[in-house]
This record gives sequence, C-alpha cells and structure tokens, in this order.
Amino acid sequence: MRTPYYETTIHKQIREKREDRKERIRTDIERYGDEVLNSDEMKEAFSQTHHQWSTVGEHTLRVAFASLMLSYALKKLDIKVNIPAVVVGALCHDLGILGRKEKFISAKEMSREHPKESVTVARELVSEMPEKTEDIIERHMWPAGQSKAPNSIEGAIVSVADKYSAVKDIVKGSDVKKTGLKYLARDEKDRIRKFLKGKM
Repeated sequence: MRTPYYETTIHKQIREKREDRKERIRTDIERYGDEVLNSDEMKEAFSQTHHQWSTVGEHTLRVAFASLMLSYALKKLDIKVNIPAVVVGALCHDLGILGRKEKFISAKEMSREHPKESVTVARELVSEMPEKTEDIIERHMWPAGQSKAPNSIEGAIVSVADKYSAVKDIVKGSDVKKTGLKYLARDEKDRIRKFLKGKM
C-alpha cells in the first residue's frame, strides 16, 4: 500500500526541521561550550550519579539541549537571548556537585551550596565568561535550595530547563525501576554518546 504524497512530504519536512534544530543545538553547544566539554570536570561528570538514574554529565547535556530549545523559541517571539551565556550556564550549572561526598555533609547542604561551587568551577574552566553567566549558575536552583530567583531571561531559561530535565531523569528512572526496562536509561546514554562524537 502506497503512502499518500502529502503524508510523506509532511513527515519529511518535520524530520528535516527536527534534524536541523538538533544540528543547530550541537553547533551552539560546541561553539560556546568547548572549554567546558573538553574539561576533566566534564569527563568526571559522566561518572558521578545524579538523580539516582542519571549522571551529572547526562543531566547537564539534557539541560543544555532544553535551554537552547527554549532560547530558540523565545527568539522567534523577538525576545533577545544571550546564547553563549545560556550554553555556558547550562553546562556549568551542576559541576559544583562533583565530589559531593567530600564537599557536603548532607543532601540539603549540597542543594543549597552547589550553585556557588559551580560558579567557582566555571571561573576556572571558561577563559571569557559571558556576562550574566555567574548569575545563571548561582540562581539555577530557584525556587529550591534557598536560591534567589533568576534575574535575567537566560537565568529563567536554565532554571526551567533544569527542573524539566530533573523531573525527566526521575520519571525515566522510576520507569526503569518499576518495569526493569534498563534499555530506557541505556538508550538515553547512547543518544548522548552519539552527540558527543567521541569528545569524552
């Protein structure tokens, strides 16, 4: 049975737009986040568990992807967004969690203090920190962790993307736990590895 022409054309257009958007996201992450992506800290981030079923590195890349998708949508509405600040902020927002057992005495302290630690790590990794980036990182936990509310559109983007990605991490993880379908987590890791194209 033949597929109607309009269906084939529409699906092809949707697929092409999706691929173009993914490529644009990859390009922006690599262009503005290269120093972070190639750091020892990011390599370490892929070996430390986060949100029970993920790693700091996997979560970080999901936040970067979601942040850029939100940024592009806002730009279509003529809302100016500083893309370099969003990329660096998203990639560095949780790097202060690394070595948490040695740094923090409790999960509550980690939740409250890791944004400041992440700013410290970002300063060491990024030679030219985009304006607003420190605030993006320091305020990304809002409304949790006694964090102040974001004071820029870029900060709001990363904060929302972080919460969305954290919930997604937990829900996917609960699916794995409930059903035993470990391939759900594995597939996500494979997608991230393909994105990195051997960078890690």
